[in-house]
Amino acid sequence: MKKSILLSLVAILSLAIYPTSHALATKHVITVQNFSFNPSSITDVVVGDTMRWVWVSGTHTTTSTTIPATASTWDSPITSSNTSYEYKVTVAGTYNYKCTFHAASGMIGSFVASTGAATLSVLPGNQNVSSGAGSVVFNVTSNSSWAATSSALWCTVTPSGTGNGTLTTTYSANLSVTQRIASITVTVAGIPSQIVTLTQAGAAATLSVSPGNQNVGYTSGTTLFSVSSNTNWTAISDQTWCTVTASGNGDGTVTASFSENQTNAVRVANITVSVAGIAPQVVTVTQDLSSVSVVENKAGSLSIYPNPTRANFTLSLGKATNGTVEISVINAIGTTVYNTSVSGSESYSFNFASLARGSYFIRVVSDEGTKVSKLLLIN
Repeated sequence: MKKSILLSLVAILSLAIYPTSHALATKHVITVQNFSFNPSSITDVVVGDTMRWVWVSGTHTTTSTTIPATASTWDSPITSSNTSYEYKVTVAGTYNYKCTFHAASGMIGSFVASTGAATLSVLPGNQNVSSGAGSVVFNVTSNSSWAATSSALWCTVTPSGTGNGTLTTTYSANLSVTQRIASITVTVAGIPSQIVTLTQAGAAATLSVSPGNQNVGYTSGTTLFSVSSNTNWTAISDQTWCTVTASGNGDGTVTASFSENQTNAVRVANITVSVAGIAPQVVTVTQDLSSVSVVENKAGSLSIYPNPTRANFTLSLGKATNGTVEISVINAIGTTVYNTSVSGSESYSFNFASLARGSYFIRVVSDEGTKVSKLLLIN
């Protein structure tokens, strides 16, 4: 009678203290008495649960016999002086055990453990990284096999794993100024996937414009500047005779369109290319003066033809001179680039292919005085 009451109390206490739900780890209570384990067979054990043997009467042991290969063995007395023993289940499979003293009398038991409901946790939910290339790790907690994928080609991930582990994400450098985000999806069969993110900062803005200057002829036309950048840019010209591509994004070109220069002076347009957050760059279009400025190419009896010219021209003095005539060529900034002395003829031929294209002054000094006329070398 007393034994029956004790068994009932043990059973009631085990249900009250160790519920059978697997929402949390469960303790399975097995009572130990003469020649029996009760219950002798349990099939609803989940990895993470605990097996608890409780003494009722007699002198016994709980001793493992055949168990999963990677599980820990056990061998513990269950007596009036050692009234209980607990074993935590860490590996799925079938476990067999015995009482060393009474196994021949059939005092054996078993339990079967499964992995239970699949679990998955991935932390942290987001990793912030710099614009440079690198790698970062997410921690995966699971009792199952899992797979991982990335939504972005610039971010690759560990493709799969089993149980607890790490998920390594490797990312390339972000050359754009814009922040970018990769979504990483981790999946376990039978339960909802988890999505974490990798947020990569944008790069510092860059800008380079070349060449620094474009020399163009006096006629209307277009010329190009190359823009190298990793973001949006704008361009403006400070001259109405020169219009430019208003804006662009990334690497590109600025097209400068210019009208004919009908003035008697070289003119310059400043083109400013800007990117937010950094210093703008200024390039120039330098346009040669118009041939209109040298239509009047006679100074007294002095004439030049053809004018404009590509290289060859004739200088006519109007009449032959007996004395020495000094002929000088002066560029637009006042530097004498050619000088010679001649005599005895009315006209002289020259080839100035070696001189830069542009506007020059021809100065003739003779016994009749000094005369100056303009010369335009064109492409």
